[in-house]
Amino acid sequence: MSAALDGLRAALVTALRDGLAELDPARLVERALDAEAVAPGGRVFVVAAGKAALGMARGALRSWGDRVTGGLAVTVATPAVPARDQPSALANPEEAALRPLRVMRAAHPIPDARSVEAAEAALAVATALGPGDLLLALISGGASALLAAPPAGVSLAEKQALVAALLEGGAPIQEVNLVRRHLSRIKGGRLAAAAAPARVLTLLMSDVVRGLPHDISSGPTVPDPTRVEEALAALERWAPWLSRLAPALSESLKPSDAPLLEARMLADPDRLAERVAAALAARTGLRAVAAPAEEGDARAIVERRLALARRLAPGEAAVIPCEPTLSLPAQRGAGGRAGWIALAALRGLPPDVALLCAASDGADGSSGAAGAVVVSAAAAAMDDRAIDAALARFDDAAVHRALGTRVEMGPTGHNLTDLHIVARDFTRSAR
Repeated sequence: MSAALDGLRAALVTALRDGLAELDPARLVERALDAEAVAPGGRVFVVAAGKAALGMARGALRSWGDRVTGGLAVTVATPAVPARDQPSALANPEEAALRPLRVMRAAHPIPDARSVEAAEAALAVATALGPGDLLLALISGGASALLAAPPAGVSLAEKQALVAALLEGGAPIQEVNLVRRHLSRIKGGRLAAAAAPARVLTLLMSDVVRGLPHDISSGPTVPDPTRVEEALAALERWAPWLSRLAPALSESLKPSDAPLLEARMLADPDRLAERVAAALAARTGLRAVAAPAEEGDARAIVERRLALARRLAPGEAAVIPCEPTLSLPAQRGAGGRAGWIALAALRGLPPDVALLCAASDGADGSSGAAGAVVVSAAAAAMDDRAIDAALARFDDAAVHRALGTRVEMGPTGHNLTDLHIVARDFTRSAR
């Protein structure tokens, strides 16, 4: 592999880091709240939930620390620590700095008992509010799993089976969250309803391509225009064997019933792509543009990435926010959708093009990495049959480790969906 291509691969990863830093959750929340007014004498309680919850909570306390009476921040549990050794409230310096908020951790993407505990704690905060009080909801991607309150007649095990079926079956995230909103005691605006008659202000960091506020983490504090019939259709489309849960679906909070709810979008996948494109151009001189967001089947996305790679002129790059879907078998290896797409595209890339596919939260499925950054020359280190077998088994993590193409970032404190970058070196090495 040439030094130029090595440098290009490194530049793509650095640009991703730069773009994420530009959208620091704490700074975004602090700026938003500096411009907000709080009713004199009213108490402020915070419910922060999602992969950016701790950062968003820090920003709230920087701006409104002397006004915040209490609340909680719920984020993702560390996968490496067994649940039995990882209580929902952990004591460490970072979390101590968030007092008076209670810090809780739960499972993602499949909820666990800690998710139920966190949801009940959030509902308790909301129901204690009165006229003149404010519930400040700081919602980021991942909160659908972190706050789980199954309705009467639905067990946690049934909710877990449903979420797993929808995610592994390849359902678009909007439809996954559609079903979640109508099968919950906290989602679909129900947390906001529990806070009435208090005012509710929601600040959002979206992980959903073209997502509306009710799509983000299943909208616990915003009104929802969708109907039970739509959720039932999605359930029957993606998990008909779980139709026994249909009687538990119920209507969510509608816009006409939510006069005291306000929501602000602080960041989304498109904004991340814009920041990354700007960072890439500034660092490398590449003509980098933020392309329209995409979603859909991962195999079709591979073909689009290869077509784009062939069209790029030397020195051009495209940054694409992306929400791929993959239908996964019960038996599979370790990997993620970003790494799988990168591996599937690897051998078809022109020799002077680099492709980065990464999860903005730093966790691409079960791979242990954020994703991968590849050039076609990397394939020379492995037999084609081994690559094909890894793709068939959805076992891309080991291949990327062996090829040295993994993107190692660790948890980023973000969740602005996946990002793909396709970039062509300045000098075309082959025609």
